[in-house]
Amino acid sequence: MTKFAILKIISIALFLIMRAAMLRTGYVSLSLRTGRWLRKGTELMQSAILENAAGQSLFKRKLPWALVLFRLALGPGIVWIGSTRPERWMTVSCIVLALVSDIYDGVLARRWRCDTPRLRRWDTLADTVFYLGVLALVMLRFPMTAQRHALLFVLLVAMELGQHIFAWVKFGRNASYQSILAKAWGLLMAAATIAFFGFGLDNWFLDAVLAWGIVCNAEGFAMSAVLPTWHRDVPTLGHALRLRKKIFYESSSLFIG
Repeated sequence: MTKFAILKIISIALFLIMRAAMLRTGYVSLSLRTGRWLRKGTELMQSAILENAAGQSLFKRKLPWALVLFRLALGPGIVWIGSTRPERWMTVSCIVLALVSDIYDGVLARRWRCDTPRLRRWDTLADTVFYLGVLALVMLRFPMTAQRHALLFVLLVAMELGQHIFAWVKFGRNASYQSILAKAWGLLMAAATIAFFGFGLDNWFLDAVLAWGIVCNAEGFAMSAVLPTWHRDVPTLGHALRLRKKIFYESSSLFIG
């Protein structure tokens, strides 16, 4: 084999080696660029997903509060609407909207896990303010009805305000037990007020609902009296007594231990 042939073979081999190296370098460079593009795209997608989730989370936290504040505003609102607009359907619509907001603020808050003690306290406050507004409207537009039920109205308002004041003095915050009696009373109050404002029904049913409210607030008084610390969502007085026993047992066990 001549020297020329040997040099030719060496040149071809070097060319092939360099070509392979160049191809490999280009492949690596392309792979690196592709990887960077993929990472950047993934980061953008993750950022968009997180922003969307944050927006949904904010909406879920705010909607129950919006329902509570809406019902709170309906308290003075129903007085103004009922006093200036004689149409029955407008007053009834306010009561229906208050009932719907009362149901769904708790349902949505529990489903979305944003059911805080503060939200519960404001929920109870909104209920109280709204039905005080309803009572004020009855006194303004139907003074004879207010006079016929004066004793029950006075007892109910005294018990309602008294039990919240008692809880505030003892616990530093208003009561929010959301008991079974209280939930049933909310439905009965809505039915009684719709029947009264919408159809003019003023009979034994209204008296029964007012009496139920007095019993319900008496239960709230008793719960605040037996519980050593503030609690929310106590279904019955029996649950409050068991909770009191549990708290004292844990406190005594901790002291002994």
